[in-house]
Amino acid sequence: MTANPASHPRAVDAHTCAVRRPRAVHVSTVHAATDIRIFHKECRTLAAAGYDVVLYARTDGLHDAPYEQDGVRVVPVPRLSGRAARMTVGVWRLFRPLLAHDADVYHFHDPELVPLAMALRAYGRNVVFDAHEPLPAQILAKPWIPPRLRPLVAGATRILVSLAGRGVTAVVAASPLVESVYAGARRMVVVNNFPILPGDDPTDRPDVGQEADAERPAEIPYDRRPRGIVYVGGLSDLRGLSAMLDVARIAGPRHGERLTLIGTFMPPDLEARLAEPELAGLIEYVGVQPPKRVRELLGESRVGLILQVGPEAYKRNLPTKMFEYMAEGMPVVASHFPLWKQILDEAEAGVTVDPEDGRAAAEAVSRLLSDPVEAAAMGRRGRKAVYERYSFGPEAAKLLALYDSLLPADLRAARAP
Repeated sequence: MTANPASHPRAVDAHTCAVRRPRAVHVSTVHAATDIRIFHKECRTLAAAGYDVVLYARTDGLHDAPYEQDGVRVVPVPRLSGRAARMTVGVWRLFRPLLAHDADVYHFHDPELVPLAMALRAYGRNVVFDAHEPLPAQILAKPWIPPRLRPLVAGATRILVSLAGRGVTAVVAASPLVESVYAGARRMVVVNNFPILPGDDPTDRPDVGQEADAERPAEIPYDRRPRGIVYVGGLSDLRGLSAMLDVARIAGPRHGERLTLIGTFMPPDLEARLAEPELAGLIEYVGVQPPKRVRELLGESRVGLILQVGPEAYKRNLPTKMFEYMAEGMPVVASHFPLWKQILDEAEAGVTVDPEDGRAAAEAVSRLLSDPVEAAAMGRRGRKAVYERYSFGPEAAKLLALYDSLLPADLRAARAP
C-alpha cells in the first residue's frame, strides 16, 4: 500500500522527542560532487537554510569515504566501468541506502535515476526531479548514440520525461526552455541556472545586498588584467573548440595574447589538438578548477568566449557561461543565437558571431582587444545587468519555497537557521 506523503511527516526524533531539522537527500550518478548547480547552488543553499543535507555523487577517487563540506554530507558514488552498468546496477544499489535516510525530500539530477525516483515516490516520499537540460533535443547530439538510432532514443526519452513529470512530486527546471519540455508535470518550479554572486552566496557575506555588489567595481581594473581571452566549460566540437583555436591562431599573435582554457576535453583525445605547431605559446590549458579559482581566472581576463554549436534547442537555452563572464566585468563574444544576441544587445555587453566561422570570431575578439575603453564599458554594463537580472539569489528563494511547501509546519519552523 502506498503511503500518503501528507500523512508521513516524520518530524519527531525518536531518541530526543525534539523536533529535528528537515532532511534532504540529493542524488546523482553522473555529476561530480563539486557540480556547480547541485552542490554550490542547491545543496549549500539548503544547508545554510537549516536543512540536514546529504549528497550522493561521484568524487572520482578524491574521497573514498563520506565527508562533510559547507554543511553538506557527501557520500561517494563509485564509478562503474561502462554506461550500461552505471545505469542499471549503479542506480538500483542506491535504493536501500537512500530509503534508510528517511528523508523529507529526495532530489534526483539524472534521467537514468527516474525509475529509482518513482520507486521512492511509491513508498510515499516527496521526490523532486531536477531537469538540467532539454533532454530529447540533447539526445539528438549525443556522439555515443549511432545517428540512425538517435530519433528512436529521443522518442523513448520523451516518454521517460513524461513519466518523470507525472510520477514525481515536483520538477525543478533549470530554464524556461527545460520547463517547456516537462509541460505535463504535476508541479513545476523554474530555478534558473544563473551564477552565484557575492550577495547571494548563502555562506559569503549574506548581509550584503545585490545592489551594493553591482556598484562595486571588479577587483582588477580592466586595463590591468593579465589575461587576454578565456573560455570555461566542456571542451568539444559542439562547444566550439575549432572556432576557439582559430581565435587563438589569429587574434593571439596580433595582440600578444593567449587563450586560457578551463575545463575538460570531451572526449579526452581532443587535447592533442593543443599540440599543433601553429598554437605553440598561444594556449594556456589549466584543466578543471574549483569555483573560487575559476572566478579568479575570469576576473583576470578581458574577453570571454562562448561559441557553442549544436542542436536547435541549445540555441534557446540560457547561457550560464555568458552570465559568469558578464559578472566578472568582461565583454563576451558569443554564438549568434537569437536569445543570446537579445541578452547581449539589451545589456550592450558583447557581440555575436557565426560559431562555425573561426575567423569572424577572431576578428570580433581582435576589435575588443584593440579598443579597451569600449571593451571595459561593455564589461561594466554586463556586470550591472547580471546583478540586476541574472543572479541566483532569487532562484534560491524559489527552491526554498518549494521545499518548505513539502514540509509539515513543525519542520518548517525547525529548519529556520
